[in-house]
Amino acid sequence: MSELRSALDQLAGVDLAELSDDTLLDLVGELSTAANRVAAALTSAVRAADRREAYCLDGAVSMKAWLRGSCRMAPEQATATVSTGRRLEHLPETAGAFADGAISAAHARVITKALTPGRMAKAAEAGVDLGETDAILAGLARATAPHETARGVKAWVAGVDPDGSLDDAADVRRRFTMATGMDGRVYLRGELDATGGECLHTALGALMNGDRPAGDLRSHAERQGEALVALARGALVGGSLPAVRGERPHVRVTIDWFALCAERGAPGVSGGSLGWAGPINPETARRLACDASVVRIITGPDGLPLDVGRAQRTASAAIRRAIELRDGHCVFAGCDAPPEWCDVHHVVHWAHGGPTSCDNGALLCERHHTSCHEGGFTIRRDPGTGRWHTYRPDGTEVLSRAGP
Repeated sequence: MSELRSALDQLAGVDLAELSDDTLLDLVGELSTAANRVAAALTSAVRAADRREAYCLDGAVSMKAWLRGSCRMAPEQATATVSTGRRLEHLPETAGAFADGAISAAHARVITKALTPGRMAKAAEAGVDLGETDAILAGLARATAPHETARGVKAWVAGVDPDGSLDDAADVRRRFTMATGMDGRVYLRGELDATGGECLHTALGALMNGDRPAGDLRSHAERQGEALVALARGALVGGSLPAVRGERPHVRVTIDWFALCAERGAPGVSGGSLGWAGPINPETARRLACDASVVRIITGPDGLPLDVGRAQRTASAAIRRAIELRDGHCVFAGCDAPPEWCDVHHVVHWAHGGPTSCDNGALLCERHHTSCHEGGFTIRRDPGTGRWHTYRPDGTEVLSRAGP
């Protein structure tokens, strides 16, 4: 690895402006091949670590979770890397082309995503030579761009699995994901079976058309988006949802008291923050506060009690809110499980004299709460920086494996 770092350091020192067009294009081509080879080596190493469950050393739930937490890898990239590595074990020609740098991670993903275990088993039963299939698809990938490779892969799939019943997601009746974008908006993606889709369509239709004012110029998509939010808001207000951690589910907005009380447009006023979706501007926070319960979370004598001492073992709602505000998610190294998935953990156990307080509390998801109580891991908060540190049973700290 030291030689690779040295080569990259030398490359960073090259004055690209001094290169001729021909030399520059040659360099781009060579770097593209090198990038493919590095991606293949990463995929291979990830597969080896996944197979050995090496991620358990750092207390991670899975290899995907470890990549997200320790290498700061995007969720979709972590999923693709792990899945591709697992399937390439059965596709030596594709794996070889990837390792040579002749095909990219995108090529490998196109092939491995389509060649599911179910499809490969069905092809084998039908007498299809899987080794030959692997060689043909790898050869196609060597000669074409990923989207062109995908056409050839689809042709193979059409012959083996014409109705798509052997797709990875064929047995998943309903799924739905939400993610926040870099622009602060929330993006949705999902699919439903026919009955589930009909239920949602009917509910949205009632909200879209039941009270539509004359002259409404919003598009169908806009009205459908508004109806979806109204459906969720109605469920929250209606009180039919189950309690979470002893509290009715609610939208949480955090904003500085000065910002809440400031005049509109006042300089130097910070915005607010939603519990999951993230930052919002001060006016949006004030609008939400118009019809909300306002809870002060401060440490002075006039604020909510943030320390109930030894008289109470479980954290009060006030203490939990304060800890959620401070921690934001599970504090175990590399974990970003949201507050609603977490317990309030006593850093110094209650049975060992630890008080039920903000200072002695921490958010831990169920897996990492178990790791701390039964797996020998410990956590500690630096009072100076406020940063949490996680330690293995042998006392060594779990640190990020990614570079600076």
